[in-house]
Amino acid sequence: METIRACSIWRALEVVGDVPVLLIMERAFLGCHRFEEFVAQTHLARSVVNSRLARLVEVGLFEKAPAGSGRRLAYRLTDKGRDLFPTALMILRWQHRWEPARRGYQVRLSHGTCGQAMEPVAACAACEGEINPRQVTWCPGPGLSQVVPDYSRRRKPTAAAVARRDGLAMVDSAIELFGDRWATLVVRACFTGIHRFDDIQRDTLMATNVLADRLDRLLGQGIVKPIQYSAHRERFEYHLTEKGRDLYPVLLALLKWGDAWFADEKGPPLLLTHQPCGQRLDLSARCSACGGALDLGNVAFAMGGERGRDDPA
Repeated sequence: METIRACSIWRALEVVGDVPVLLIMERAFLGCHRFEEFVAQTHLARSVVNSRLARLVEVGLFEKAPAGSGRRLAYRLTDKGRDLFPTALMILRWQHRWEPARRGYQVRLSHGTCGQAMEPVAACAACEGEINPRQVTWCPGPGLSQVVPDYSRRRKPTAAAVARRDGLAMVDSAIELFGDRWATLVVRACFTGIHRFDDIQRDTLMATNVLADRLDRLLGQGIVKPIQYSAHRERFEYHLTEKGRDLYPVLLALLKWGDAWFADEKGPPLLLTHQPCGQRLDLSARCSACGGALDLGNVAFAMGGERGRDDPA
Protein backbone atom coordinates (compact mmCIF):
# COMPACT_ATOMS: atom_id res chain seq x y z
CA MET A 1 0.00 0.00 0.00
CA GLU A 2 1.36 3.42 -0.95
CA THR A 3 2.26 5.90 1.76
CA ILE A 4 3.19 9.57 2.12
CA ARG A 5 5.60 11.30 4.52
CA ALA A 6 3.81 12.17 7.74
CA CYS A 7 5.44 15.38 8.92
CA SER A 8 3.82 17.32 11.75
CA ILE A 9 2.03 19.56 9.25
CA TRP A 10 0.17 16.51 7.99
CA ARG A 11 -0.66 15.45 11.54
CA ALA A 12 -1.91 18.95 12.39
CA LEU A 13 -4.08 19.01 9.27
CA GLU A 14 -5.64 15.72 10.29
CA VAL A 15 -7.16 17.68 13.18
CA VAL A 16 -7.66 21.24 11.91
CA GLY A 17 -7.55 20.88 8.10
CA ASP A 18 -11.31 21.38 7.88
CA VAL A 19 -13.21 24.61 7.20
CA PRO A 20 -15.87 24.22 9.94
CA VAL A 21 -13.20 23.38 12.52
CA LEU A 22 -11.18 26.49 11.61
CA LEU A 23 -14.28 28.69 11.76
CA ILE A 24 -15.14 27.32 15.21
CA MET A 25 -11.56 27.80 16.44
CA GLU A 26 -11.56 31.40 15.20
CA ARG A 27 -14.72 32.12 17.18
CA ALA A 28 -13.29 30.39 20.26
CA PHE A 29 -10.23 32.66 20.14
CA LEU A 30 -12.63 35.62 20.03
CA GLY A 31 -14.41 34.48 23.18
CA CYS A 32 -17.23 32.15 22.08
CA HIS A 33 -17.97 29.33 24.51
CA ARG A 34 -21.55 28.17 23.94
CA PHE A 35 -23.11 26.08 21.22
CA GLU A 36 -25.64 28.72 20.16
CA GLU A 37 -22.89 31.33 19.85
CA PHE A 38 -20.90 29.09 17.52
CA VAL A 39 -23.98 28.45 15.36
CA ALA A 40 -24.89 32.15 15.15
CA GLN A 41 -21.39 33.43 14.46
CA THR A 42 -20.10 30.77 12.04
CA HIS A 43 -23.34 30.44 10.01
CA LEU A 44 -22.77 26.67 9.99
CA ALA A 45 -25.61 24.17 10.26
CA ARG A 46 -26.38 23.09 13.80
CA SER A 47 -25.55 19.48 12.96
CA VAL A 48 -22.14 20.53 11.62
CA VAL A 49 -21.34 22.61 14.70
CA ASN A 50 -22.44 19.74 16.94
CA SER A 51 -20.28 17.16 15.17
CA ARG A 52 -17.20 19.41 15.05
CA LEU A 53 -17.48 20.42 18.70
CA ALA A 54 -17.73 16.74 19.63
CA ARG A 55 -14.63 16.05 17.56
CA LEU A 56 -12.71 18.95 19.11
CA VAL A 57 -13.55 17.67 22.59
CA GLU A 58 -12.51 14.16 21.55
CA VAL A 59 -9.08 15.29 20.29
CA GLY A 60 -8.52 17.51 23.32
CA LEU A 61 -8.78 21.06 21.94
CA PHE A 62 -11.93 21.83 23.97
CA GLU A 63 -13.27 20.63 27.26
CA LYS A 64 -16.87 20.84 28.41
CA ALA A 65 -17.63 22.83 31.54
CA PRO A 66 -20.87 23.97 33.21
CA ALA A 67 -22.08 27.37 32.00
CA GLY A 68 -23.65 29.06 35.01
CA SER A 69 -26.17 27.39 37.26
CA GLY A 70 -28.26 25.70 34.55
CA ARG A 71 -27.70 22.52 32.60
CA ARG A 72 -26.04 24.27 29.69
CA LEU A 73 -22.42 23.49 28.90
CA ALA A 74 -19.63 25.75 27.72
CA TYR A 75 -16.77 24.70 25.48
CA ARG A 76 -13.46 25.93 26.91
CA LEU A 77 -10.13 25.88 25.13
CA THR A 78 -7.59 23.50 26.64
CA ASP A 79 -3.84 24.16 26.61
CA LYS A 80 -3.71 22.16 23.39
CA GLY A 81 -6.39 24.37 21.85
CA ARG A 82 -4.84 27.61 23.09
CA ASP A 83 -1.52 26.49 21.63
CA LEU A 84 -3.04 26.90 18.14
CA PHE A 85 -3.30 30.67 18.65
CA PRO A 86 0.05 31.43 16.92
CA THR A 87 -1.28 29.62 13.84
CA ALA A 88 -4.36 31.85 13.90
CA LEU A 89 -2.13 34.95 14.19
CA MET A 90 0.00 33.86 11.23
CA ILE A 91 -3.13 33.24 9.14
CA LEU A 92 -4.45 36.68 10.06
CA ARG A 93 -1.07 38.24 9.23
CA TRP A 94 -1.20 36.69 5.74
CA GLN A 95 -4.78 37.83 5.17
CA HIS A 96 -3.90 41.39 6.17
CA ARG A 97 -0.96 41.48 3.77
CA TRP A 98 -2.52 39.90 0.74
CA GLU A 99 -6.30 40.12 0.86
CA PRO A 100 -7.23 43.04 3.13
CA ALA A 101 -10.33 43.90 1.09
CA ARG A 102 -11.83 40.41 1.29
CA ARG A 103 -13.84 41.27 4.40
CA GLY A 104 -16.49 43.94 4.83
CA TYR A 105 -14.71 45.31 7.92
CA GLN A 106 -11.19 45.89 9.16
CA VAL A 107 -9.54 43.79 11.84
CA ARG A 108 -7.13 45.74 14.05
CA LEU A 109 -4.83 44.12 16.57
CA SER A 110 -3.23 45.59 19.66
CA HIS A 111 -0.68 44.17 22.06
CA GLY A 112 -1.74 44.37 25.70
CA THR A 113 1.85 44.41 26.94
CA CYS A 114 2.90 47.59 25.11
CA GLY A 115 -0.57 48.98 24.34
CA GLN A 116 0.30 49.61 20.69
CA ALA A 117 -1.48 48.70 17.46
CA MET A 118 0.54 45.99 15.77
CA GLU A 119 0.79 43.17 13.26
CA PRO A 120 2.12 39.71 14.16
CA VAL A 121 5.71 39.02 13.10
CA ALA A 122 7.02 35.52 12.46
CA ALA A 123 10.36 35.51 14.31
CA CYS A 124 13.04 33.00 15.21
CA ALA A 125 12.85 32.29 18.94
CA ALA A 126 16.64 32.03 19.16
CA CYS A 127 17.72 35.31 17.52
CA GLU A 128 14.34 37.11 17.27
CA GLY A 129 15.00 37.91 13.60
CA GLU A 130 12.07 37.82 11.16
CA ILE A 131 11.95 34.51 9.32
CA ASN A 132 12.67 34.40 5.59
CA PRO A 133 11.86 30.98 4.06
CA ARG A 134 14.90 31.28 1.78
CA GLN A 135 17.09 31.36 4.91
CA VAL A 136 15.78 28.10 6.35
CA THR A 137 17.22 24.65 5.70
CA TRP A 138 15.64 21.38 6.66
CA CYS A 139 16.52 17.71 7.05
CA PRO A 140 14.61 14.60 8.13
CA GLY A 141 14.16 14.25 11.87
CA PRO A 142 14.15 11.11 14.03
CA GLY A 143 10.36 10.92 14.05
CA LEU A 144 9.86 10.95 10.27
CA SER A 145 7.48 8.19 9.20
CA GLN A 146 5.20 7.15 6.37
CA VAL A 147 1.41 6.91 6.59
CA VAL A 148 -1.40 5.73 4.34
CA PRO A 149 -3.34 8.92 3.48
CA ASP A 150 -7.08 9.11 4.11
CA TYR A 151 -8.71 11.84 2.04
CA SER A 152 -12.25 10.53 2.12
CA ARG A 153 -13.78 12.26 5.12
CA ARG A 154 -13.95 15.93 4.15
CA ARG A 155 -15.29 17.84 1.21
CA LYS A 156 -14.84 21.32 -0.13
CA PRO A 157 -17.55 23.69 1.10
CA THR A 158 -20.23 24.49 -1.42
CA ALA A 159 -20.55 27.91 -3.02
CA ALA A 160 -23.78 28.42 -1.06
CA ALA A 161 -22.01 27.72 2.24
CA VAL A 162 -19.26 30.20 1.41
CA ALA A 163 -21.83 32.83 0.39
CA ARG A 164 -23.69 32.51 3.73
CA ARG A 165 -20.65 33.69 5.65
CA ASP A 166 -19.11 35.93 2.95
CA GLY A 167 -17.17 38.71 4.62
CA LEU A 168 -18.00 37.56 8.17
CA ALA A 169 -14.97 35.44 9.00
CA MET A 170 -11.80 37.29 9.95
CA VAL A 171 -9.61 35.18 7.66
CA ASP A 172 -12.07 33.65 5.21
CA SER A 173 -9.84 33.04 2.19
CA ALA A 174 -7.03 31.62 4.32
CA ILE A 175 -9.54 29.38 6.09
CA GLU A 176 -10.66 28.07 2.71
CA LEU A 177 -7.02 27.25 1.88
CA PHE A 178 -5.97 25.64 5.16
CA GLY A 179 -9.35 23.97 5.56
CA ASP A 180 -8.44 21.94 2.46
CA ARG A 181 -5.69 19.46 3.29
CA TRP A 182 -5.08 18.76 -0.39
CA ALA A 183 -4.30 22.37 -1.27
CA THR A 184 -2.12 22.75 1.82
CA LEU A 185 -0.13 19.63 0.93
CA VAL A 186 0.53 21.06 -2.55
CA VAL A 187 1.94 24.20 -0.89
CA ARG A 188 4.02 21.99 1.43
CA ALA A 189 5.42 20.12 -1.57
CA CYS A 190 6.45 23.37 -3.25
CA PHE A 191 8.26 24.55 -0.11
CA THR A 192 10.24 21.29 -0.03
CA GLY A 193 11.41 21.61 -3.65
CA ILE A 194 8.78 19.44 -5.36
CA HIS A 195 7.37 21.33 -8.35
CA ARG A 196 6.28 19.01 -11.16
CA PHE A 197 2.80 17.55 -11.42
CA ASP A 198 3.87 13.91 -11.33
CA ASP A 199 6.27 14.51 -8.44
CA ILE A 200 3.61 16.35 -6.40
CA GLN A 201 1.18 13.51 -7.11
CA ARG A 202 3.70 10.94 -5.85
CA ASP A 203 4.42 13.05 -2.75
CA THR A 204 0.75 13.45 -1.82
CA LEU A 205 -0.89 10.41 -3.48
CA MET A 206 -3.82 12.57 -4.59
CA ALA A 207 -5.96 11.45 -7.47
CA THR A 208 -4.76 13.25 -10.59
CA ASN A 209 -8.09 15.03 -11.12
CA VAL A 210 -8.05 16.29 -7.53
CA LEU A 211 -4.48 17.53 -7.88
CA ALA A 212 -5.33 19.29 -11.15
CA ASP A 213 -8.29 20.99 -9.47
CA ARG A 214 -6.19 22.17 -6.50
CA LEU A 215 -3.44 23.47 -8.76
CA ASP A 216 -6.05 25.41 -10.75
CA ARG A 217 -7.37 26.92 -7.52
CA LEU A 218 -3.89 27.86 -6.30
CA LEU A 219 -3.11 29.40 -9.68
CA GLY A 220 -6.36 31.38 -9.55
CA GLN A 221 -5.53 32.62 -6.05
CA GLY A 222 -2.08 33.74 -7.15
CA ILE A 223 -0.34 31.37 -4.72
CA VAL A 224 1.54 29.36 -7.35
CA LYS A 225 2.68 30.20 -10.87
CA PRO A 226 3.44 27.88 -13.82
CA ILE A 227 6.93 27.79 -15.30
CA GLN A 228 7.32 25.85 -18.55
CA TYR A 229 10.30 23.48 -18.44
CA SER A 230 9.98 21.65 -21.76
CA ALA A 231 10.45 23.39 -25.10
CA HIS A 232 8.84 20.49 -27.00
CA ARG A 233 5.74 19.84 -24.91
CA GLU A 234 3.62 22.01 -22.65
CA ARG A 235 5.05 20.77 -19.37
CA PHE A 236 5.08 23.03 -16.34
CA GLU A 237 6.58 23.28 -12.91
CA TYR A 238 4.55 24.96 -10.20
CA HIS A 239 6.45 27.46 -8.06
CA LEU A 240 5.25 29.63 -5.22
CA THR A 241 4.66 33.30 -5.90
CA GLU A 242 5.64 35.92 -3.33
CA LYS A 243 2.09 35.61 -1.99
CA GLY A 244 2.52 31.84 -1.75
CA ARG A 245 5.93 32.05 -0.07
CA ASP A 246 4.41 34.33 2.55
CA LEU A 247 2.31 31.37 3.73
CA TYR A 248 5.49 29.92 5.23
CA PRO A 249 4.83 31.25 8.77
CA VAL A 250 1.45 29.49 8.79
CA LEU A 251 3.08 26.18 7.88
CA LEU A 252 5.77 26.78 10.53
CA ALA A 253 3.08 27.39 13.16
CA LEU A 254 1.26 24.20 12.16
CA LEU A 255 4.57 22.32 12.24
CA LYS A 256 5.38 23.61 15.72
CA TRP A 257 1.92 22.69 17.02
CA GLY A 258 2.09 19.25 15.46
CA ASP A 259 5.56 18.68 16.92
CA ALA A 260 4.36 19.72 20.37
CA TRP A 261 1.24 17.55 20.45
CA PHE A 262 1.70 14.69 17.97
CA ALA A 263 5.41 13.86 17.67
CA ASP A 264 6.25 10.42 19.04
CA GLU A 265 8.99 9.55 21.50
CA LYS A 266 11.58 9.42 18.71
CA GLY A 267 11.35 13.17 18.22
CA PRO A 268 10.08 15.55 15.52
CA PRO A 269 9.74 14.32 11.93
CA LEU A 270 11.49 17.39 10.48
CA LEU A 271 14.39 19.51 11.71
CA LEU A 272 14.69 23.13 10.57
CA THR A 273 17.71 25.41 10.88
CA HIS A 274 17.62 29.21 10.77
CA GLN A 275 20.70 30.07 8.72
CA PRO A 276 21.28 33.64 10.02
CA CYS A 277 21.83 32.39 13.59
CA GLY A 278 22.60 28.71 12.94
CA GLN A 279 20.08 27.58 15.57
CA ARG A 280 17.22 25.15 15.27
CA LEU A 281 14.23 27.14 14.03
CA ASP A 282 11.40 27.64 16.49
CA LEU A 283 8.65 30.05 15.42
CA SER A 284 7.84 32.84 17.86
CA ALA A 285 4.90 35.19 17.20
CA ARG A 286 6.09 38.72 18.03
CA CYS A 287 4.61 42.21 18.23
CA SER A 288 5.67 44.48 15.36
CA ALA A 289 5.65 47.49 17.71
CA CYS A 290 7.72 46.30 20.70
CA GLY A 291 9.02 42.87 19.69
CA GLY A 292 7.36 41.21 22.66
CA ALA A 293 5.88 37.73 22.53
CA LEU A 294 2.20 37.39 21.60
CA ASP A 295 -0.23 34.97 23.18
CA LEU A 296 -3.95 34.55 23.60
CA GLY A 297 -3.98 36.54 26.81
CA ASN A 298 -2.25 39.69 25.54
CA VAL A 299 -3.71 40.25 22.07
CA ALA A 300 -6.89 42.30 21.62
CA PHE A 301 -9.02 42.48 18.48
CA ALA A 302 -11.13 45.34 17.17
CA MET A 303 -13.37 44.61 14.17
CA GLY A 304 -14.78 47.67 12.48
CA GLY A 305 -16.66 49.59 15.16
CA GLU A 306 -17.07 46.52 17.37
CA ARG A 307 -14.45 45.93 20.01
CA GLY A 308 -13.25 42.36 20.48
CA ARG A 309 -12.61 40.91 23.91
CA ASP A 310 -9.41 42.09 25.61
CA ASP A 311 -9.06 38.60 27.05
CA PRO A 312 -10.61 36.35 24.40
CA ALA A 313 -10.46 33.11 26.34
